[in-house]
Amino acid sequence: MNRTNRLQLLHVDPREQSLRQKLVVMLASGPEDGGMRATLALCSAVTALCLDQEVEVFLVGDGAYWAYEGRTEGIQRNGFPALEALVENLIELGGAIYVCSACDQVCGIPSDAEAGSLSRRREIHPRGLAAVLADLAFGSSVTF
Repeated sequence: MNRTNRLQLLHVDPREQSLRQKLVVMLASGPEDGGMRATLALCSAVTALCLDQEVEVFLVGDGAYWAYEGRTEGIQRNGFPALEALVENLIELGGAIYVCSACDQVCGIPSDAEAGSLSRRREIHPRGLAAVLADLAFGSSVTF
């Protein structure tokens, strides 16, 4: 497949785009900072939804950690809402959360022993990077 054909796969017809600007918030950080970057990412996403932007959060690399049940519970940074509340607000306001399909069950799980006991949150769905890049054709992104 040549370069032109690959680019055509990512082409999105502008007539099919929503009038709302899309923001993709990419979260590539796990728990190593106590959830600070995750909190900032979700605060940004919720704020953008309140400003009537279309928003999706994409969990990639170490950020896939947050895709699993129980991982956001008990995380609250000073001056910010709890991480679990931010996830709930994001979903209630119509935002979407995706986990990188290549990272799901790989990057977010520190050991094979833990793999069997974890389940992905029901509101978080796997999605390929190509689909996210297509969304960025008429939008913007921020990475945490």
